[in-house]
Amino acid sequence: MKQCPVIKNNLLRFIEGKDVNAIYDGYTFQTLVLGTNYATSFSHLHDFEAAPRNHWVPHYGIFARTYFNNIMKGELDSSIAYTNFKKNHGPPYNRWAQEFDELEHNEYLQTHGVAPEEVRHPAAQARVAEDIAPATTN
Repeated sequence: MKQCPVIKNNLLRFIEGKDVNAIYDGYTFQTLVLGTNYATSFSHLHDFEAAPRNHWVPHYGIFARTYFNNIMKGELDSSIAYTNFKKNHGPPYNRWAQEFDELEHNEYLQTHGVAPEEVRHPAAQARVAEDIAPATTN
């Protein structure tokens, strides 16, 4: 579900003939229900690197019970948001659309040392090359 805004953005930009620019960072979050009234969570980044707030709730006691109640309420609210048939952007962007930086300014690519040409579609890469070539000949 976290990839849906990325896919939507890339499809709309591809249909419009623009360069696709959304990159999914690979963040994954999983709630772990440990019983009838205990819960915790597990999250990791794309390369199976543990997320900063991984296992921040203890697996027992009042904090796990409180977290369980909050998780169950969140799951109920999420299911209502996905099945209400209202025309909106859908969770988690019901009230605003997510925006992405262009590939040349994308923080995720810059921090991982990936050149924009490595992730750009070949047709878009040729179009970018054509735009640059006439500018250099003038």
